[in-house]
Amino acid sequence: MKIQCKQCGALLAVTSPDAYISCPYCGAKAVVDGYSGENFLHRPALSQKDVLRLFESGSTASVSIYWFPFDLDTLKKTFTQPYAEMENYQPPSADRRLWNESDIQGTIVPVDPELVGDHGVLYHPFWIVISASTALGTIVDGVSGRKLGETADTVSSNGLEPVREAFFAFLKGVVPAFLVFFVMKGVSVFWASVFGLSAAVAAPILWEKYGKGSKQ
Repeated sequence: MKIQCKQCGALLAVTSPDAYISCPYCGAKAVVDGYSGENFLHRPALSQKDVLRLFESGSTASVSIYWFPFDLDTLKKTFTQPYAEMENYQPPSADRRLWNESDIQGTIVPVDPELVGDHGVLYHPFWIVISASTALGTIVDGVSGRKLGETADTVSSNGLEPVREAFFAFLKGVVPAFLVFFVMKGVSVFWASVFGLSAAVAAPILWEKYGKGSKQ
């Protein structure tokens, strides 16, 4: 719902069922009549620590949460900030709560009066991660963990690639264990099993410590 300020003529977006609205341009108070809509928010599923796990250690300069407004009925964006990745993005289903601005941490993206509907606004959380090397930002859906710009079929619901992760886990742990076992099997099955299990534990640790370092 939109009303026009009687003092300066600015078009104002009504996104709260309060009886009065204050014009951000001239400060005049206007009476809201006939608005029965309510605002909602989607509860974030990912914490800041969860988001950081989606990126290489030490590669991020900052991580901040933003609340972007969407139409309550159509889930179309009701903001005009130039985020190309969000042009046609619709947020996924999530735990919906009544909006209470006093309980929200982070930045609230303002609603565009030309885009807001009559039934209310749904605020969806997004994490914006700034790269330490390029200073460029990556937008991560705060519910699904999806990095905007990536295709949905290559990213799991928590933002990881399960097939790739399982394959590398197999290479780093299981393969060394089998090699040690078969090399020592002729000496003693018992000791081959012991050293094979040790290799399964030690190999991933050594890979994390020396494998990544050799690539940098």
